[in-house]
Amino acid sequence: MATKVPDPTPPQRRAIDRHLDELDLWNRRLNLTAVPREVAWERHVVESLALLDAAGLRKGVRCADLGSGGGIPGVIVAIVRPDLAVTLIESDQRKAGFLVHVSGLLGLGNVTVAARRAEEMGADPAHRGRYDAVLSRAAAPPPLLCVLSMPLLTTGGTLWALVAAADAAAAVGVLEGDPAVRAERPAPGIFAVQKIGDAGSAG
Repeated sequence: MATKVPDPTPPQRRAIDRHLDELDLWNRRLNLTAVPREVAWERHVVESLALLDAAGLRKGVRCADLGSGGGIPGVIVAIVRPDLAVTLIESDQRKAGFLVHVSGLLGLGNVTVAARRAEEMGADPAHRGRYDAVLSRAAAPPPLLCVLSMPLLTTGGTLWALVAAADAAAAVGVLEGDPAVRAERPAPGIFAVQKIGDAGSAG
């Protein structure tokens, strides 16, 4: 059964604020985000929670944040859904270092950081076909997100991505008729692609 996302509890809000503070601090040395701290809650948190709400992930599933960067949406998801096992995939070693730091700072025992390329992860038997959901925030154009995500997903698993509305519409059109996937726009700015087979252009 799909799980509706409740509003963050006070402890979760404090943890999210601490993440945003660390993101702002580290952003002075690393290019983690272009979003200023004063609008970070609206941009990072509200959008991440909207994506999580659209996904309706069942309790206990495995999900990956592809191109996690500063931990958006993966760290937010891990904070508000401690029942999920979240793998943060980030190939940039310095950004991965930030993710390790902030996950430890917040005591997120449900988070694993993978400092590897998505293509490499998808070819690894330990990760190939092992995730129920892949989450991403504009880490790549939608068609490339599909190519990178499908090897990681279980059959029936879904890519959930925050992308520009025009990009989402174009990608849904491109994927129409592909028997291996089912693409849709469940909400403005959200692109979803379910893996329903192993053949076709998406995988």
